[in-house]
Formats: sequence, structure tokens, C-alpha cells
Amino acid sequence: MTYARRLFWEDPYQVAFDAAIIESCEHEGKPSVRLDATAFYPTSGGQPNDIGTLNGVAVLDVVEEGQSILHVLAEPLGDKQVHGQVDWDRRLDHMQQHTGQHILSQAFVQVLGAETVSFHLGRETCTIDLAIDSLDIQQAAMVEDLANRVVMGNRLVTVREFSPADLAALALRKAPDVEDDIRVVNIADFDVCACCGTHLRVTGEVGSIHVRRWEKRRRQVRVEFVCGQRVVADHRLVGAVCQRLATQLSVSPIEVPDAVERLRVAEKASRRRMEALRKRLLTHEIVDLAAQTERVGGLHVLCRVLDDYDTGNMRYVAQNLIQKPDTVVLLGVTDPSPQLCFARAENVEMNMGALLRETAKPFGGRGGGRPHMAQGGGMSANDLEACLRAARQRLLESRV
Repeated sequence: MTYARRLFWEDPYQVAFDAAIIESCEHEGKPSVRLDATAFYPTSGGQPNDIGTLNGVAVLDVVEEGQSILHVLAEPLGDKQVHGQVDWDRRLDHMQQHTGQHILSQAFVQVLGAETVSFHLGRETCTIDLAIDSLDIQQAAMVEDLANRVVMGNRLVTVREFSPADLAALALRKAPDVEDDIRVVNIADFDVCACCGTHLRVTGEVGSIHVRRWEKRRRQVRVEFVCGQRVVADHRLVGAVCQRLATQLSVSPIEVPDAVERLRVAEKASRRRMEALRKRLLTHEIVDLAAQTERVGGLHVLCRVLDDYDTGNMRYVAQNLIQKPDTVVLLGVTDPSPQLCFARAENVEMNMGALLRETAKPFGGRGGGRPHMAQGGGMSANDLEACLRAARQRLLESRV
């Protein structure tokens, strides 16, 4: 097979080129072509593929198959020669993110001794997984500061191919396990790393690097970051959100965290007061509900949908009503979704979990619990009344 000349390695800034089609085929049901030369970078090494056009036809995907590169198209091409145009905005963004990742990964090594285990270049943000147990805000700031000093230093970025034998003489951040020649990206006096991606000429073109957040994942830490124009977009978004909150809270942006904390404390206190008032109200309503029970097979039974009650209120009511001997409650609520609660007094011999499951199943519901109390849901709100009537009928039949 004839392998394509990889123009994206020769000059990652080249986005227009001419080439010959050496094979037309399909890839996952879509028309595809192989060219004798291409500036389209295929997905590999954590970096997504380029997009653009071939003779005006959209290139949807670029796939590497061994040493061959497949261009997946929106429609077939009937030409033998093509003019390719790579989407420059996407290419530049990927070069900023990937070059920035090399800088950030080396900064983590120098500041914290943290090696990068993996890298992913996403549509909006990028991530690296670090071989460390934890990361705090001061450490992240130190790493971010070092990375941006390297960016502002406008250091030269060079790329060369080396044989496996020559790699041993290089101070590689991470030694690759290869048998063929390998491309090595060198950020002057800072980082040397084997990589097949596209990169900038100088670090200043990265613009800036911002660590957005991080989280612990098993025995590693995943760091989310952005570079270049993505930093501007991220700061613009965060600034807009902060300004909106500041306006709504009638404070300056710097005062937003304190204002939010005051709201959190006030909301927690309000919830406590509301809970106390709710229980006082329910205590009175429970007396009324107890008076509404009917005699069914020698039992005091309350079977009804409780309007304006939620699941927690329903359970509270059930727990209180079954304190009276010979009592069974078959209750339902619609807020926040259709739910059932079946319960019985201790002296009533009946498995409420089984009753709920058997009754709810024909209506598409499910649930379960202990013999004295069970909860469930899953049915439509329109079926709630019918489900409760079916449960009452089963209860009646069991008492005959």
C-alpha cells in the first residue's frame, strides 16, 4: 500500500494542499478516500482529527489505519485530484491545547514530581491524569504560574525524528516503548517529549494556560485545563456568571462567595423552621385523617391520595396513624412523582411489602419494604387511584 505523505508533520501551519486520490472506499457506511499526501491530522495520541473539505466536500472524520490515513466524507468524490482545505481555527486550537499540555505536564513534574499518565483533548476542555494522590489549590496555582512563565518566555518549540537508539541520549519526560523512528517535541530548556501531534512554533502562541478544576480518581488526580482562546472563553463565561450573581445579590463580584454563604445559612435555618411548622401542621391533620378511616374486615383503613403532600409527609402520616391498633393505611401522593405507602399496625398480620408489589405490578409500578411498611412508585398519576382501590379490595378479600 502507498502511504500518504504527512504534511501536518512537515508544517502544521499548512492548511491548504493538493493531492491525488489513490483509493476510494467506504468507512462505516460513509464514502472515504486515501490520498498520496494530506494535511489532515487523524485522531491519535489523545488529539482529535482535523476537519475541513476536499474539493468543497466536507471531511467528517480522519482515521489512521496502520500507516494509512482515511478521509471520511459527507458525499462521494468523483475526482482524481483534490484540493484540501483544513479548518484552521480547529487546527490552531488543537495546537494550543496540545503544546499547552506538554508545558503543563512538565510543570507538574517540576513542582510536584507528578507524572502525566494520560491526556485527552476534548471539545471544550482538556484533561490530564496525574500519578499523585491529591492536589490542593496552592499546589495548582504554583504549577499554573510556572506553566504561564514558560508561555510568556516565548520559548522555541522544535520537532525532530529520532531512532530508538538515539532516544536514550535524550532527557525525555516519558520514554516511549518503540521500535521505529519517533518524533520528539522539544520546548527549549524545559520539556522533551515523544509525541505525534501538531504543535506551535513558540510557546507564546499558546496564549495562556488555566487549570480549571481537578478531582481524585482512584489513586490518581484528573486535572481539567484550557489553553489559548479557550482561556478567554472560559474567563468570559465565569465572569458573566459571577456578574449575574453579583447583580442578583446586590453585591460586588468579589463579595459573591460571602453572599452565597449567607444565603446558604439562611436557607438551612428556614428549612429547620419549615420542618418544625410542617410537623405541627401534620399533627393536627393526622387527627382528622384518623377520624376518616373506614371499617374494612374489622380493621381501621385509610385509603386515599393525599393532596398537597409529598413523599416525606406521606410517610410521616403513615407512621403516626399505625400507632393505633388494627389500623392499615394505603396512601398515595403525586408530588414529586406518583408514590405509594402501605403500612399496618403491629397487631395486624399482613405483609405490606407483598401487598404493594402485587397491587402495583399491573399498573407498571414496583416497590417493596418491610412487612409492616412498604413504599413504591413507577405508575402513572392517572393510575394511582385505581391502584389504591385494588389494594383495598385485596385487603378486604384477605379478611373474609
